[in-house]
Amino acid sequence: MSELTLQRIPFTVDVDNRLRQLKARTGITPNILCRMGFCMSLEEPGIPMMISEEEEIGREINRYTLLGKYDTLFVALVKTWMQKSNISQTKIDEFFVAHMNQGADLIASRAKGIADIPPDNKNNLYMID
Repeated sequence: MSELTLQRIPFTVDVDNRLRQLKARTGITPNILCRMGFCMSLEEPGIPMMISEEEEIGREINRYTLLGKYDTLFVALVKTWMQKSNISQTKIDEFFVAHMNQGADLIASRAKGIADIPPDNKNNLYMID
């Protein structure tokens, strides 16, 4: 079974700009927003779009900064999604990045302000740092 090898997660310029705008509206850091968005992306039907080589990268976030002590959990989530979608786990890096970017885009389009973000509680792993 393949393992996630990425140490830095790339985000397109468009997604990066949307994350910056959402952070300004909510005060929530991009790494937390990306965790929430990642979970949203996994729930979406279909396959997320891969980042093409032509797309400009706006920012890269260090994997530990992005996932923290929940790294194993997020890797397990994408592996489970890949297994359910009958996708070879040899492409785990690509699908992890695709879900991170799609998720960041999803949360930026659905959350207009802090009121649209779920409250912090002990059951929301993505809110805990």
